Amino acid sequence: MLDSLKHWDQVYNNNDHSQLSWHQDESTISLSWILDYANKSDPIIDIGSGVSVLADNLIDNGYQDLSLLELSPTAINITKDRLDKKANNVTFYNKNVLDFNPDKIYKLWHDRAVFHFLTDTKEQQIYIDKLNQYISPGGYFVLATFSKTGPSECSDLAIVQYEEDKISKMLYDNFRLIISTSETHPHPNGGAQSFNYFCFQKKQ
Repeated sequence: MLDSLKHWDQVYNNNDHSQLSWHQDESTISLSWILDYANKSDPIIDIGSGVSVLADNLIDNGYQDLSLLELSPTAINITKDRLDKKANNVTFYNKNVLDFNPDKIYKLWHDRAVFHFLTDTKEQQIYIDKLNQYISPGGYFVLATFSKTGPSECSDLAIVQYEEDKISKMLYDNFRLIISTSETHPHPNGGAQSFNYFCFQKKQ
């Protein structure tokens, strides 16, 4: 875990954030689906929030119960500074998701490109166990990963590519897929990256 912390802290310390491959000026599918499936008072968590503007977008849309989980303290401080007074409406967790044991249950759990960094099956299962424990029945899991036509690594780390069948089988016991789509995300270097987005609902 310590190596991962150092890695991600260096990423956010040493780079122009607007040039990071996953950067978005405004959240796209993630924001759209959260607006569709979560009420303004629902508890929502963003896993691996980095310096994403998703929190800004949600606050601007009236969401009141937001949590951000991020391994890099640098990224958390950047987000707090950007949000300024809006940060008073956000709970921050500086943790590895695999060690995350919150004291609340979430209606919506959002993850844009954290799960696909878990290449070890034991770590994948720990993550899935967290979903089962901390998403309320009827709640939602919004996940974005690289697709089979996307990169096989990101930020010098290996990833696992996911398509609908593969991720659905992993979550079948407790979740059902309600919608999926793909997105071609423009890379700041002029290229593009292929993402798949999935929205699962936890079974009642």
